[in-house]
Parts: sequence; structure tokens; C-alpha cells
Amino acid sequence: MTHDEFMDLDAQTAADKLNALIDEGKSKDEAEAAFELTKPDLLKLNVFFVKGKYIARAWGGYTSTKATGNEGAGELGLGGSFKDIKPVS
Repeated sequence: MTHDEFMDLDAQTAADKLNALIDEGKSKDEAEAAFELTKPDLLKLNVFFVKGKYIARAWGGYTSTKATGNEGAGELGLGGSFKDIKPVS
């Protein structure tokens, strides 16, 4: 499989292929070299090496949907709330 073909895979499939190489006894560097992967490539795929194995994240960015109270921090200051934003007329 070429580098470009590997980059077209979804995150879970890519992680599975890398983990198969780890299971064969290859090191992290050897597994990544097999597909000519760089750190930016893995970030683009949302594949991460954690505790000796590759994991895939379904989406990038924040993964928590729980409100923290800082959602309006940019406009309202720390701890602001969207409830405090007045509609523009």
C-alpha cells in the first residue's frame, strides 16, 4: 500500500493496519515507516499512538459535549454564558 492510499483510509482502518504491524513485533517507528508516515500525517488522519498501540479518534478538536461554563469566554469574559448575549437587531 502506498503512502497516498494509506492517507485515503478512514482513521479506524489506518489505526488497525498500524496495530497489525505492532502485533507482528515492529516498533512504532518501523510501523510508521512501512507507510512513509510522518507525525503530521498521523494528525491529519486523527490517529494517535497511546500506551503502545494506535487509536483512532472519530473527529478532531474537542471531544466533550459537556458544557464547561466557559463557552462564551471569548465575548463575555471567563465564565460567561450564551444566555447573556443579547440578539442583534
